[in-house]
Amino acid sequence: MKDKPASIKEEKALKTRRNIIRASTKLFAREGYHKTTISDIAREINLTTGAVFHHFPTKEAILYAVIDWLSKGMMMYADFLEKKKEGAIEVVEEMIRTMLSHFDRYPEATICLAMLSTEFAGSNHPVEKRLKEVYEPFLQNAARLFSKYPDIKDPRAASIAILGAAHGIGIQGLFREGETDAKSIAEGLISMILHNWDEDRAKG
Repeated sequence: MKDKPASIKEEKALKTRRNIIRASTKLFAREGYHKTTISDIAREINLTTGAVFHHFPTKEAILYAVIDWLSKGMMMYADFLEKKKEGAIEVVEEMIRTMLSHFDRYPEATICLAMLSTEFAGSNHPVEKRLKEVYEPFLQNAARLFSKYPDIKDPRAASIAILGAAHGIGIQGLFREGETDAKSIAEGLISMILHNWDEDRAKG
């Protein structure tokens, strides 16, 4: 019986940590890391700043926890690509739809990675290196797939372009709220890619 209260306490602590990470992800996506304060995070989930510091000693510790959480989404995309052997255009279409599905569930995740990448670009901060590590498995697997197609001159650059497009869809979906949405933007990109692909095959 003595172990039960401890496990309930531990479960509650894990839930609070998850809430802090998700609230921070949302705020970093909207405001950026540097503009977000611990007070902002605490207010978002009705905690005191002391309660937040009880789970994370610094704001930077929260930042790394957010990046670690977001990295799971990128690994999902990397694993998806690793299973594909060919069909670059079809895979890109399927991948964009997969990313869109993830965006529908956690829009802040896609936007947060894009925001942090922009915020720390060229800073030489360790966070910049960590973000590049998060992207790397995806880029390597995409480049491996694209390298099988002679028309794709620079497979890694193409992989980075797809990644940038996914970020752009999320950001513009938020920015254009009321005018359009991420799903419509994604469908526009897919239709453009497939149209150009069909034209190229017809010429060939």
